[in-house]
Amino acid sequence: MDVPTLVVHGDSDAIVPFEVSGRRTHESLADSSLVLIEGAPHGLNVTHADRFNQALLEFLAR
Repeated sequence: MDVPTLVVHGDSDAIVPFEVSGRRTHESLADSSLVLIEGAPHGLNVTHADRFNQALLEFLAR
């Protein structure tokens, strides 16, 4: 891929842990940005919607 990519992951995701998903995705995409949300589980776009939306808006504003 050659487009900017945002990877948003929670550090408390027990279903898809950060180390085996978010980190690997970020490291495999050359032009990716990573936002790791503290205390966020799987489904963080619902449980941590404010932080998720903030990260998305900041990424889109670049």
